[in-house]
Amino acid sequence: MPGHPHRKRPAHRRLGLPRRSRTRLFGLLVVCGLAFSAIGVKLVSIQALDAKRLKSASLAQSEQAVTLPALRGSILARNGDELALSEVRATIFADPTEIIDATKEAAALARLLHQPASQLQAELTARTTYVPLVTGASQVQAGAVQQVIDTGVLPGVGIHQSPIRYHPAGVLAAPLLGALNANGATGGLELEYDRELRGRSGRLVQAVDPSGHPIPGSVAQDVPAVDGQDVLTTVDEGLQYQAEQALAKAVRSAHATGGTAVVEDTHTGQLLAVASLASDGKGGPVTQAQSETAFTSVYEPGSVAKIVTVSGALALGAITPGQSFVIPNGYPVAGTVFHDDVPHPTYDLQVTGILAQSSNIGAIQIAQRMGPERLYHYEQAFGLTAATAVHFPGESPGIVTPLSRFSGTTLPTLAFGEADAVTAVQMLGALNTVANGGVYVPPRLVTGFVDAAGREVRLPSPAPRRVVPTWVARAITPMLEQVVATGTGVSAQVPGYAVAGKTGTALALNGRGGYDQSTFVSSFAGFLPAQHPRISILVVVDHTPLYGAEAAAPAFSAIAKDAMVDFGIPSDGPQPPPSTASVPWVNGQPELSYLRP
Repeated sequence: MPGHPHRKRPAHRRLGLPRRSRTRLFGLLVVCGLAFSAIGVKLVSIQALDAKRLKSASLAQSEQAVTLPALRGSILARNGDELALSEVRATIFADPTEIIDATKEAAALARLLHQPASQLQAELTARTTYVPLVTGASQVQAGAVQQVIDTGVLPGVGIHQSPIRYHPAGVLAAPLLGALNANGATGGLELEYDRELRGRSGRLVQAVDPSGHPIPGSVAQDVPAVDGQDVLTTVDEGLQYQAEQALAKAVRSAHATGGTAVVEDTHTGQLLAVASLASDGKGGPVTQAQSETAFTSVYEPGSVAKIVTVSGALALGAITPGQSFVIPNGYPVAGTVFHDDVPHPTYDLQVTGILAQSSNIGAIQIAQRMGPERLYHYEQAFGLTAATAVHFPGESPGIVTPLSRFSGTTLPTLAFGEADAVTAVQMLGALNTVANGGVYVPPRLVTGFVDAAGREVRLPSPAPRRVVPTWVARAITPMLEQVVATGTGVSAQVPGYAVAGKTGTALALNGRGGYDQSTFVSSFAGFLPAQHPRISILVVVDHTPLYGAEAAAPAFSAIAKDAMVDFGIPSDGPQPPPSTASVPWVNGQPELSYLRP
């Protein structure tokens, strides 16, 4: 009944809405409730369950990873002095795109950098984003510039610290040490021991604010760099300098295109000096060679190789020390007539005379008594067919014709050093075998490493090997003394010391596949004191009109004299007097006119 006080009004009538609208509203309320519930669940998930993951993701978006460069190790001389080292130095640079007033900034920098303002202005307006203004600046200079930068006067100018390679002795031993460029080590010891020298970079990861500044206490990763190890070489810095000076003088005076000098400790094989120089051969300046030619370049050793021929023949019993040979002016072998360096009548020469007068014909006759197989065997035994134990970058193993390719003239030319090509280090190793009593001692250039904590690790010495009996070395040494006493090597004498050695002269290649008949590769190899050897030396002068006696022997003498003084090596007596065994014999009488002053 209308108006009855106990009767309820239907809901849709109380709201004053049509039934359809009220249904839609209810649905909307349900959807909103579900949405708020989902948001609540998500908030709980974010705050309770995913907080750690999201925090890490947030930090990752604002983290900065910095590589911590390792300081490259040093290359040390045998006494520990640094031949090459790395220092952290400042680079002052500019970003021309951020320069506001190039004229004003150039004027301010000119006073600090001691450079012309006009030059600096040109650099500050270059079309690039990076211009190094000073590389390797001192910390004092960098500090002065930084003070001005901090005042805001030099927008676009900045400073960063980086290691640079420094050579305290300048270009001394440069080909031996090698170099670095933007891509890394380019040669020499820098390349050979790059892994040990470069160390291991570190890494620092930390959060940064929107301006890019590190947030204190936000370091997520800190792996320190491990500095490289120092490389301890066998090089004597003083003797290296003296060898380079003597070699430079020889190259200039011989009008040569270059030269090599190697000094070796007789008993240990340690290379005390390795010098390689270059010139234009026309009186121009003598400079460091592009590479260490003592290891990387080969040359025909000429008569120095007769040491191997004679030693091998003595060891085999193919000849005896006092044996004589008939030496004609010309000696035919396999359709080719061989000659000595100067025409001469037929005469007799003892083995000593063959070395002292550097007779090619005598060496051929000795080699014929050996035969190809046995001569080749001693080429191998004396280290002339393989690279040395130094393993220098780009080192050549030498070039020797294999037995299978011997022709009729290979044995005679190999006998006097014009059928093979060797490196200077190989040839010195062969000579040093005689100096060391018939034992080949592998040459050494590096003896160990020193880590950042100063701990030294020594490398094992390569094993020596016997090549010829001791008596052979003792028999050939007086012969080599006569080379210096009265033969072709008189210019190699050292006052107060007995020297044993051998000259070498071979035709130089002309660059067209043949030989230049008037240009030579001239050398001298020797050791001293002769009877108790301590030092072995080889000097090679390349592309010169002079023979080994003139071009190389005087440089040997100068280097040897310095070595005796530097190492305090006592004399075992002066050069022995000339022996008649070193000169030709005619009709049973020695031809004393062949004795050189």
